[in-house]
This record gives sequence, structure tokens and C-alpha cells, in this order.
Amino acid sequence: MSVTYSDLRVNIFTGSLEVDALKFSRIGETTNDTLLTLKLKQLLVKDVGYWNYIMNNTIHVSDLKLESPHVVYNHNPKVQKSAYKSKSNKPFNKIVKLDDFNIENGSIQIHDVSTDSLMLQVKNTQFSLENIRFDEKTKHQKIPITYENLNLIFDNLFFKMGEYDDLRTGKSSIQKEQINLQDVSIKTNYSKKELSRVIKVERDHYDVTIKSFQLKDFNYGFRQDSILQIKSPQVLITEIDADIYRDKLVADDMSIKPLYSKMLRDLKFDLAIDEVIIVDTKISYSEKVKADRQAGTVNFNDFHATIKNVSNTYVSPTKTTLDIKTQFMDHAPLHANWEFDVNNIQDRFLFQAEIDLLKASYLNTFLQPNLNVRLEGELEKTYLTIDGNDNLSQIDFKTKYQNFDVVVLQEGGKEKNTFLSDVVNIFVSKNSNNRESQFKEVTKQGIERNKNQSVFNYIWINTRAGLLKAMTFE
Repeated sequence: MSVTYSDLRVNIFTGSLEVDALKFSRIGETTNDTLLTLKLKQLLVKDVGYWNYIMNNTIHVSDLKLESPHVVYNHNPKVQKSAYKSKSNKPFNKIVKLDDFNIENGSIQIHDVSTDSLMLQVKNTQFSLENIRFDEKTKHQKIPITYENLNLIFDNLFFKMGEYDDLRTGKSSIQKEQINLQDVSIKTNYSKKELSRVIKVERDHYDVTIKSFQLKDFNYGFRQDSILQIKSPQVLITEIDADIYRDKLVADDMSIKPLYSKMLRDLKFDLAIDEVIIVDTKISYSEKVKADRQAGTVNFNDFHATIKNVSNTYVSPTKTTLDIKTQFMDHAPLHANWEFDVNNIQDRFLFQAEIDLLKASYLNTFLQPNLNVRLEGELEKTYLTIDGNDNLSQIDFKTKYQNFDVVVLQEGGKEKNTFLSDVVNIFVSKNSNNRESQFKEVTKQGIERNKNQSVFNYIWINTRAGLLKAMTFE
């Protein structure tokens, strides 16, 4: 370690210390590289209590202030975590009390030495804690101090989420157990074409922005002093604009994709969020299936959702529920309800949806480039219920439609293949009307889940199976 400074002032009568232009560095024992550097404009310590130290074995400081600290940490993933632990065996049996701790205009940078890349950066940070205490009891805790009134404000945050995606935020804060993140973005740091060149198996390309992300009455702790616990009665997420793209020409990712119930159940920490509210959101998902065609797209506008009991701590029969309202493909009102029990190891779920007037032509932006077919007609009203688990499902499908036609396209994707279209439409009912009802009602059982595909693929193959059965002659 090395420490330098430009000026130091000590007042033994008031118990104060001032250090200007302080620089602290920690050097690696084996690599001789600089692991950590701390530079700050001024370190200020006020009102050190001598009497408490002499009589009560307590180090009591009224105020500790760091002005304009700049921390640079060079992370080397090859160095074992144990190397960072202190090797001192000297016992520390004193009580430390600090009334106020403040950081003004701080910044942090963490670099990955192996890739020479930025992992984390936070700018213009204001941070404060009150009534900090360290003693024989707290030193054995996961967080070895107790404190009150944590306040953190920063202008910008950058976090490298992995090899491909970055997280950024604008001015944000953690104050009085309220977390408020503004102007959040998650973006892939490659273009769509570049990503397809560097990945070995398919993955999503993200361009997601979020106006604000708020956690109310946020609380955390450790169960059995080892398992992290996170609690909040409400999370409010506003104005998500998500553009998600996947190149299906890249090799398939054959890893198992768990359903949401299993994802929550298998979390390595305890999560208890009573309610998540998502408002004023737009979601666009595109898939590129054919090299000579543009990607097919589905979108959801004016998306609002209320999700209750997002948790792996509740016990049965409490269920996680999703209530979703949106405009599907720019014009069709869609209302969906989704529920599952995290504790059900078969991952049983129930998904119900109601779709108002849906013009089939709007589906062509996805179907035409990907499946080489074009639909004509209208689905005036559609109801569906999917009852399933991690292996199998069934769908009850009810729809009212008219003047429905399937147009099979030629290889170029533009001109009609008259022969194949005529053959397909032999099996397609033009209207849903029958003698008893204007609706066509069908049930399709035994729909197998492809566990290498996403949760939404499971919803899609069920919906497709119900639609095909409703529109073909039996």
C-alpha cells in the first residue's frame, strides 16, 4: 500500500483531522499491478471522542467527510477472492461509532484487467449514512455494521451486464427506502448484424429504454446471515420502449428454458414483491427466419400490466398473477390473465386471453416473411384458455370470424401460389357460423412443450393449434 497527501492538519483539542489531496493505492503482491486507487480532494474528520475511548473502549467520531473521491478498481478475474481478504490475525475488540458519514461529488470506475474494458462507472455521487456502529456483535454479520438513513444520489451509472449487453441509468437515487432509477436503458453493444457474426448460438438483441423504475419501501437483509432477502410492497415501471430482435438463422440455443414459476422458485435469494405495475409501454419483437427477407414483427402498444406476488417466499395457495391489457398489432384490444403457483413443482399454469376485432392482414408483418403465407379476413372476437404444465398443455379456443382466406406465396414471398392456396383453402372454413352459434369452439389436447424454446413460444404453439383446429374442417 502507498499513501501520499499535500497537506495534513490535526487539532488535538477539538479532535479533528484534515488531509488534502490524499492518494491511496494498493499494489498486488504477485502481479505488482495497481489494484485500487483512491484520490480525494479532502478528508475531514471531526470531533473524535477521547473520553469515550479511554473510559468505554469506544472510538466515537462525530463526522467523517470525503470530498470529491475518485475510486478506480482494476478487477482481475484470475485472482482468487481469498487473495483480497485481510491476512491480519490481530483481534479488534473496540466499538466504533460514527454519527455522520458523507461523500460529496464521488465517482467510481471498475475495469476488467483481462479485457481492458469498463465494467462499472458511477459519476457525481452524493452519499450519506447516519449512526454507524461496529462492535463484537455486528462484525460477524454479512454486513458488519448497523446504520440508519442511507441516502444515495448519482447522475449516471454504467454497468456491463455481460459480454453483449450494457445497462445505463440517468440521475437516480436511493432515499428513505425508496429506489428511483431514471432513464434506464439496456442495449446490446453490437449491431444486429455484428451480433449474428460473433455469437455461436441465437440470442436476443436488445434496445430497451425505461423512463423510470421505482421500488417503494425497499428493504433487504440476510436470512441465517447468508441468504439475501429483498422485499418491497410495490415496484412501478413506466414507459418501457422495448425493441427485441432475434436472428433465427444462427444456430439454435438448445439450453432448457424454464417457465417463470421455476425461475422464481430457483432464485438464490429470497424475493418478496407484493405488486409490480407496468404502464405506458411498447414492445416490439422481430424474428429473422429467411436470409433474403426482412424480419417478421409482432408488437404490443399501450401495454399495461399488474403483477401480484412476485415471490419465492409465499406459500400455497397464494399464486403469482398477471393482469395484462394492451393493443395487439396496433389495433386489436387484448386482455390476458396468467396465474401460477411458484411452489408447484410441475409448474402448472393457467393463461386466459380475450382479443377483440383482429384484422388478419395485420399478422402478415410476421407471417409473410417467416412462413411465406398471407392471411385475409377478420377475427371478430377470440377467447382462449391454456391449461398446462412444464410438459403438456391443452387449449380451449373460441372464435368468431368471417371471409377468412389463406394465401400461400411463391418462393419470392410476393406473388400468390394459386395452386397451393386453393389446396390449403379446401380445408379452411371461410366463416365460423354454424347452426347453433356464430362462434367456433374447439379444444386441442396433448400439446407438447419444446423446453429448448421460450415461455412465449409455448403460448404461441398453443394459440396456433387452437386457431388451426377452429378454422379447418373436421
